[in-house]
Amino acid sequence: MTISVDHDRRRLDILEQAFFLFAESGYRGVTYQKIADRCGISRTSIYRYFQNKEQIFDFAIKQATGKLNTMIEKVSERKEISAKEKIKRILHITTKLLADNRLFMIVVLDYLLSQKSTGTDVRRKVRRHTFGMKHLLEGLLRDAAEQGELSVPNPQVAAAHLFGMLESFVLNLTVTGILDAKDCIYLIDNYVEQLGTRN
Repeated sequence: MTISVDHDRRRLDILEQAFFLFAESGYRGVTYQKIADRCGISRTSIYRYFQNKEQIFDFAIKQATGKLNTMIEKVSERKEISAKEKIKRILHITTKLLADNRLFMIVVLDYLLSQKSTGTDVRRKVRRHTFGMKHLLEGLLRDAAEQGELSVPNPQVAAAHLFGMLESFVLNLTVTGILDAKDCIYLIDNYVEQLGTRN
């Protein structure tokens, strides 16, 4: 009798278990064998789904950012709320999600530093995961300016400022722990309000 394997389910299970392992042990502390043991399968079975540990980690990040993207899309598509309110809500959701996943953010930082120490250009990896957010903020700031909600002479610069606040929050979250989610949300809201409304 042949045992049928749901390959999509197994791939997702490997990602989920690896995600928890990376959060527990850091990027360097996780091996293929540890992932296999956690999943209850052989090491060679994992190679059917992923070529290496880096690919597993990249997919784990995609899985985490996919959840965030779904939440952001729901806010973006709401016609009854203003562009200004969408900006705030999207940044609130992002800040809270980052704070809730502090341990994983530490692992992401560890991973990037590990990659950088081997001479890998991590800028491309970071850009790939952050471009969408910057582009979305820029578009919403442009919409808010066109609708007369905010005065935004340069939406690209304003989007860079808001995104810079998120980056600063990630640094605080992973390294110093000085700034909490409420502080970050306050700074974001304050900045958006400082852009001012047109009369």
